[in-house]
Amino acid sequence: MTVQVHPDPQEPAGGYAFFELPEGTLAEDQVTLTVFDAFGERWLGLDAAPGAPVPVGEPHWQADPHAFGPYTVYRHESADWVRVGPEIVNQVGEYMSLRLGIAGGDYAVIWPDDVPPRAGAAVLGGIRPLRKPAPEPAPAPLQAPEPAPEPEPGPVPEPPKKPEPRKPLRAEPKSGTKPRRRLWPWLLLLLALPAAVAAWWFWPTPTYEPVAEAVPAAEPVAQPVTDPGNQCGLAPLLSIPGSFSAVAPQLRACGDQVTPDIALTVVETHVARDDPDALLLMATLYDGTEQDTDVEERIGLTFSADDTRAAEYYARAADAGLARASGRLQATCARLEQDTSTLARGALDDYCN
Repeated sequence: MTVQVHPDPQEPAGGYAFFELPEGTLAEDQVTLTVFDAFGERWLGLDAAPGAPVPVGEPHWQADPHAFGPYTVYRHESADWVRVGPEIVNQVGEYMSLRLGIAGGDYAVIWPDDVPPRAGAAVLGGIRPLRKPAPEPAPAPLQAPEPAPEPEPGPVPEPPKKPEPRKPLRAEPKSGTKPRRRLWPWLLLLLALPAAVAAWWFWPTPTYEPVAEAVPAAEPVAQPVTDPGNQCGLAPLLSIPGSFSAVAPQLRACGDQVTPDIALTVVETHVARDDPDALLLMATLYDGTEQDTDVEERIGLTFSADDTRAAEYYARAADAGLARASGRLQATCARLEQDTSTLARGALDDYCN
């Protein structure tokens, strides 16, 4: 059995997540859960006071398990859902290898990168009173300054002498007549103004008749024709009863008549039910050394090589009773032993030991 971690779409600021489990996994209406660090071999605790904000990136790990909750169990879309808050989301990081203990079950999960923490978020708790700040002391009353002593009278200064008038820089006209201004620009302006008004008044105004533009007729749009006998659509493929082994022959027979999105939806639907054949196909899509010709080349459904994801689906298929998945899992684990990345180390501990 597996658990999937999803962000809460109602909390865009982060800090909340949903744990999705297969339908019927949780029988009680409320559950508690524990969080175990697979690398550090420690249990996640909570040393903050009730109602205090949970800091981001400062987790409290301890030797003994701490039960978070209780949390309400929601039944939705053929699955059991548990919603957790900043008390857990704010204390774990991206790609951490964790083991979740939910209602007595132990689930291995690698924390995804699409569930961000919530800065300044607070855990559930009681209301805490706020202490009012102490009043500042009143300022001391202002005192009038003592009057300064009057200065002693000194000698009375003599009044300054009047300056002599300066001579003008430009010589004044000797005769008493004023210079004559030029009037001919104004006469030209007065003569041109009536001519401009007359030209504007008698100038013929051209008239333009509107020309109607020809609008091309709309081409008829071809209406889609519904083929009631098409068995390669999403609904017909999902309506096939039984396990994925009953759906796979029809999916492969469709070939390029089915889109990669429809094929992926069909496979993921059976993967959610822990169907061993669907898990093996999903692992093959992530395995760079294996290939399903019908699905990857004819349908076009393929992924980039990822040994960590391939090991996860191979391990789930082997746990579901598919013997041939065990041999592929051993080959994938051998490649993970040569990889020194954090994700490879986590997948090696989770699915290969």
